[in-house]
Formats: sequence, structure tokens, C-alpha cells
Amino acid sequence: MSPTDFKYLRLSMVEDVVLVEIMSKDVQGPERAQEFSAELTTVAGREWAKPLLVNLRRTHYFSSMGLAALFKLVKLAKERQRPVKFCNMHPDVRVGAEIVGLNLVVEIHDSEEAALKGLVPA
Repeated sequence: MSPTDFKYLRLSMVEDVVLVEIMSKDVQGPERAQEFSAELTTVAGREWAKPLLVNLRRTHYFSSMGLAALFKLVKLAKERQRPVKFCNMHPDVRVGAEIVGLNLVVEIHDSEEAALKGLVPA
């Protein structure tokens, strides 16, 4: 799967950081969540995908399966010793993420600039 094949993600580079932009307004329902999770897994498995910054600015709703896909991405990145951070999380999504404890396993920043600190060499 090449980056152009992604349905829910757009990838770009900020220096050595892979910026993963989630393009969907919502991630809900089993089929969408599975496709979304498969795309994230593909990115996490690529050798060039290190470190990762996931920008969630367009997404206003995640179902529990969508949040599970984010947990899976964090787990895969950590297994591969790849730093991962999230940024620009919609307030409603952030409340859900905090309820399920996502903020305990990954840094969540208010802006892309703040998240890039520590990922991009000074």
C-alpha cells in the first residue's frame, strides 16, 4: 500500500518526522474502524516511519473501535521503538481519549508545533 492508496490518512514529512493527518471527520462503525486501523498499522510498520506525529484536527468523533485503533498504533510504534505523539485533538475526542486513558500512553499536544518539539532536532 503506497501513501496515495490511503483512504483515511495523508502523509507528509516535517524534517525526519512523518506527519500523519487523519482526513476523516469521524471514525465510527466496524468497517471504517478496521480500514482506518489497517492504514495506521501499515504506517507504523514502515521502516521510514519514525518518528510519527498524528494530527487529528479534522476528526470530531471516534467510536470506541476508532480509539482502539489509536491505542494499537501507539503499541506498534513503541514495540518498534518509534516515538509517537498526537496533536490538534478536537475537545470532544480528547474527552473520550482521556476517559479510556489514551493520554496515559501517548503525549497529546494542543498544536502541531508543540508536538514537534522533542521529535525534531533543535
